[in-house]
Amino acid sequence: MGVVSSLDLVIVTGLSGAGKTKTMGYLEDLGYYAMDNLPISLMSQFLDLASQTEGRISKIAVALDVRSSGFKTQFHSMLQRLGARDVHPRVIFLEASSRVLVNRFSETRRRHPLPGSTVSESIRNERELLAEVRELATVIIDTTDLTVGELKDRVRGAILGSQQSQALTINIVSFGYKNGLPIDLDLLFDVRFLPNPYYDERLAHRTGFDKGVILYVLREPYARQFFARLADFIDFVLPRYQEEGKSYLTVGIGCTGGRHRSVVIANMLYHHLKPRAKAVHVFHRDLQK
Repeated sequence: MGVVSSLDLVIVTGLSGAGKTKTMGYLEDLGYYAMDNLPISLMSQFLDLASQTEGRISKIAVALDVRSSGFKTQFHSMLQRLGARDVHPRVIFLEASSRVLVNRFSETRRRHPLPGSTVSESIRNERELLAEVRELATVIIDTTDLTVGELKDRVRGAILGSQQSQALTINIVSFGYKNGLPIDLDLLFDVRFLPNPYYDERLAHRTGFDKGVILYVLREPYARQFFARLADFIDFVLPRYQEEGKSYLTVGIGCTGGRHRSVVIANMLYHHLKPRAKAVHVFHRDLQK
């Protein structure tokens, strides 16, 4: 029996230690039948069995990782076979910085599934192995600096956003350049040219949520002009991304430390977009650093 085209299939893959187990748990909470570490060679048989449940199992989440033999070549072939049967899965690819992954393996004392003389070498080998798979992903989530709650929001946004009449889910991320760039950005705006409250001793230890900080950042006319042009640009490109079929857009706003200027502009952009989009989220990566 063939797989029915109405099947809602989500595939979760990515780097070991990047959060696949938690992501599968969130998908299960959203009503998906979750299958962890399914061998790629058994995917078709598994979906055939699901199609025989008379609709009781119509939403399926499957976690796939490098423990499957010939993972890289089999993954692409699997997507082709599914497409031929009119099944078009959403692929969530999870990743994180090597530093954070090493720390996670150290904390859990678990072995990395790929061989290597060190955990760092295993992570490097896995990143290279999955490079082509990453390019096939529908959504890429970098979990380096995400809290458990933020990861849950990202997963919900990736799933529910694409189910709401193809609504574009927008994530706005403020950050500090001194702490490195977020990996999963689609658009990036550098606001380090704006007035910096860090050099005002009354404001240095406050954040972009403080009224005094907001007034300081926006005190020059060009600051408000910049935001007006930024908002116009975002308003212009959002429909284009939606027409292209994109369901998930991440906008990065960066300043030096990630606590003042980027937070102010990210919050302003969030309030600007909230009435215009079905799903908008704002994350302040470095607010507490």
